[in-house]
Amino acid sequence: MKYLKYIILIFSIFFICSCNSLFIDLLTSKEVKTEVFYNQEKNKTLVLFPMVHINHPEFYDDTKSKLEKLRQQGYTVFFESIALKDSTVFNTQEMDTLTRKTRKISGIYMSDYKDQKNKSLPKAIRNSNYISQNRENLGFQEQDMIVDIPMNELIEIYEAKYGVIQLTQCDWETDYLEKYECETVPQVRANDVLIYTRNDTIEKRIYESKLKKIALVYGKKHFQFIRGGFMQNGYKEVDTLNLFNE
Repeated sequence: MKYLKYIILIFSIFFICSCNSLFIDLLTSKEVKTEVFYNQEKNKTLVLFPMVHINHPEFYDDTKSKLEKLRQQGYTVFFESIALKDSTVFNTQEMDTLTRKTRKISGIYMSDYKDQKNKSLPKAIRNSNYISQNRENLGFQEQDMIVDIPMNELIEIYEAKYGVIQLTQCDWETDYLEKYECETVPQVRANDVLIYTRNDTIEKRIYESKLKKIALVYGKKHFQFIRGGFMQNGYKEVDTLNLFNE
C-alpha cells in the first residue's frame, strides 16, 4: 500500500471545510485563543481549543503547554481524527478506492500540509514558512481520546444518504500527488457529512460523557457551529478561570 502512510497521517479533517477559509485562518496569533463553557447543573467544564492546522511553531508550543496544564488539573483531552481505526482490514484495491473517494469529497489528496510533492495542495501552503499540526507538536498522550468518525465510515454515511460516489476516468487516472482537476461532489453534501455529521457525534459524546473536565481540540470551523449547541444544552461561556496561570 504505497500511499497508506499518508492516510494514517490524518488525525483531523484539516482542510475539508474550505481552502479559502484556511488562508484567512493563517493570519492568526502565535497563541491559541481558548474558550471556556460551564454547565452549572452538571458541574461540567469544557475548554475549547480552536485549531488552525498550519501555523507558526509558537502556536503549537502554546497549545501543547496549555493542554499539559489542563491534564495536571484533571482534564481529559478529546481530539479529532478521521484516520482509519484499522487499515489492515482493507486490501490494496479497497484502500485505493477509499483514498480516491476521499479526494472526490475534499478536492485534495490528504497528506501532510508541507508535502512539497503533493501538487493537489495550494502552492502557497506548500511553500509557506508555517509548519503543519501533528500529534507530536501538540503533545498528544496515550490517555487522550479520539472523538470523531473515521473516514471510511463517513463515506458510508455519505453514500447511504446521497448514493454511491461515482469515480470517473479522471479520478482513476489522476495520481494522488498530481494537481486534482476532476469534478468533486457538491460542496453542500460534503459539508453535511464531513462537518455537521461529525459535529453531531462530537456533541453527543460530550453530553453523554460522565467526565466533568474536558479539553476539546478541534478545527476552528467545527466550533463555529458547536458553540450554539453548547448554549442550547445549558452551557454558558465563562472566563478562563485562571486555568493557565503559573
